[in-house]
Amino acid sequence: MLYLDSADRAQLAPLLATGLFAGVTTNPTILDRAGLGPADLPDVIAWVREQGVSRFYAQATGRTLEELRHSAGVIAELGDDVVTKFVATRLGLTVAKEQVDAGRQVLITAVYHPAQALVAAAAGAQEIAPYVGRATEKGRDGIALVSTIARIAPSVRVLAASLRSADQVAEVAAAGAHDLTVSTAVASALLEDSLTVTAADEFEEIVAAGAKVAQR
Repeated sequence: MLYLDSADRAQLAPLLATGLFAGVTTNPTILDRAGLGPADLPDVIAWVREQGVSRFYAQATGRTLEELRHSAGVIAELGDDVVTKFVATRLGLTVAKEQVDAGRQVLITAVYHPAQALVAAAAGAQEIAPYVGRATEKGRDGIALVSTIARIAPSVRVLAASLRSADQVAEVAAAGAHDLTVSTAVASALLEDSLTVTAADEFEEIVAAGAKVAQR
């Protein structure tokens, strides 16, 4: 499935209106780019639901177990259609395990090494988000990261994130990603390949020319 990685309503609205995207993913950085923060999540989620989307991802934050548990609890109260994201750290994985044991859906995020998928699986996480673009930019192979995770942790659903281009989207899908989350810019690129747009224009010109001939 395809998800949109954004909290900007103006950018999300036309893309969600296509009906092609299964949900919306966020994190503190995404919220900040839209001029928002954790306190704005209820409003963002309410708006996303109004667009007909039934799955939303929100990230728990906190530098201590107590802070992280509190943040996760607040997110849990937002509804069963909200998946709680935890960074793949000792604290994040600990609270993620607690949330899974409590019956919550969780995703382990900011994953850069395939071995992190093993501890995510040990925590019972249903999903994992490898940072493909960022890993590649740091000198690691982001596509191989997805491929290896898909092989060694088959119980965990791979939601590929940090995708920089339509090419990378296709590559991670071929590598075994179950789901993908993309920026609104990459999503728009998926919907408007320049060669396809040219072909569509040519078809319409032919139809228009034929209609003119028929009217004579």
